[in-house]
Amino acid sequence: MCNQPNFVFLLEPVHAISGELIAWELLTRFPDDADTNNKRNPNRDAGFFSRLPADDKWQLFLHQIGKLIQLYKEGFQQVISVNVDRDIVAGIFEDIEIQQKLAQLTLLRLEISAFFTARFNSADLLILKGVAKVTPAPLWLDDFGPGYSNLTMLDSGIFEIVKIDKEFFWQFGDGHIFDTLLTHLNQLCDGVIVEGVEDQTQIDLLSRKAIYGMQGYHWKSVYLTDLLK
Repeated sequence: MCNQPNFVFLLEPVHAISGELIAWELLTRFPDDADTNNKRNPNRDAGFFSRLPADDKWQLFLHQIGKLIQLYKEGFQQVISVNVDRDIVAGIFEDIEIQQKLAQLTLLRLEISAFFTARFNSADLLILKGVAKVTPAPLWLDDFGPGYSNLTMLDSGIFEIVKIDKEFFWQFGDGHIFDTLLTHLNQLCDGVIVEGVEDQTQIDLLSRKAIYGMQGYHWKSVYLTDLLK
């Protein structure tokens, strides 16, 4: 699958309230759905990653890591998060070769969706803690919001950053519930990134919030290939 040119890699920026670029998220898109101008596409919500069989997801992950090793060897000096699920995390835990590759990537962050941890249990916790021991890449939690929230998982202290689901932000971002959630999350991790930021009004709203960063279609993505020499 990964030897065929049926996907492209995009880097979506994460900005601090100050406007500083603080991180990127590596996204995978079909070539005809890779709009770097970030116009919202409802069909994109299904995601490239979630459509793939487990073996193809693993091969895609290996391909992503290979590209990031190349990028960082060329001198790139910013944090990049890569999406993983329970299968990928388990694969990392069992694969010494990929652990050695990840050891080269001190600026890499492994981003796991709250969707995949909605039924979080003690076995998942052991696997995640195991990955934290065998690789320097901290774990980030994506899509935190209604339906996929698991405070037991957050209480474990294994997540460096939590990303708040865009739908939750759009619905509750200007209310007390959102502020209360931020206060609680900041006690359980090192910072919160809010997804779904699309205009200056939302930026102005978040400028008064206790957050680490903002991410969304307000900022232009770049092709990974444009950064490779």
